[in-house]
Amino acid sequence: MRLSVLLRCRRATRCLAALLLAAATAGGCGLPTDENAQAIDPDDLPETLRPGFTASTTTTVPAPLTESRLVYLLTNPQDIERTIVVEVERQVNRNAALGDVLDSLFGEATSTDESDAGYFNTLELFEILSATVIDGVATVDVVHLSPEGEDSAPSADELRFAAAQIVFTASAAEGVDGVRILLDGAEVSVPTSDADAEPGSVLRTSAYEQFQPDFAPTTTTTTSPDEDEDEG
Repeated sequence: MRLSVLLRCRRATRCLAALLLAAATAGGCGLPTDENAQAIDPDDLPETLRPGFTASTTTTVPAPLTESRLVYLLTNPQDIERTIVVEVERQVNRNAALGDVLDSLFGEATSTDESDAGYFNTLELFEILSATVIDGVATVDVVHLSPEGEDSAPSADELRFAAAQIVFTASAAEGVDGVRILLDGAEVSVPTSDADAEPGSVLRTSAYEQFQPDFAPTTTTTTSPDEDEDEG
């Protein structure tokens, strides 16, 4: 009799422990205790859970690695009996210094489109050694190359045409007010439009005004002695 009572007590204790464990598990999982579902006001929800919410995205466009810079080639238009400069664009590094811009001309022939347009590049006969800018003056050191690729003396026309290209191209760069041209490190007399500049002179585009497309030569009117006598 006592054994039967003892077994019943143990069974009751086990059942009670199981019920307590189940209740604790249900409470820990956050199960709702209400039997009926309730509607939640959308205004009480976080913005990302509200109806109609659309996530916005931002696309970052990387900065271009290159940019266009003006450089100058030469041409001989049929309607103008002289050689003039013509500006074209070259793609260079966006942080390019003056030497990098000039380097896009040296040793490079014109493109097919440029050649078809009648442009030519005297600087393909030269090699640039250095280019620096100090106090607004660009010093450009170049060397003339023979067909065999060796250093050689340029002709007067080659040096004048090359100087015009250098001066116009360098002057288009920000912070450059004048250009000094060296030939293989030496100061030389550089031909301009109408004379030879003194060695080491600072050259400006005005020294090559005849290379300007819109250059208009000045004209002077002279009278003969007979005309003067007739007026008297």
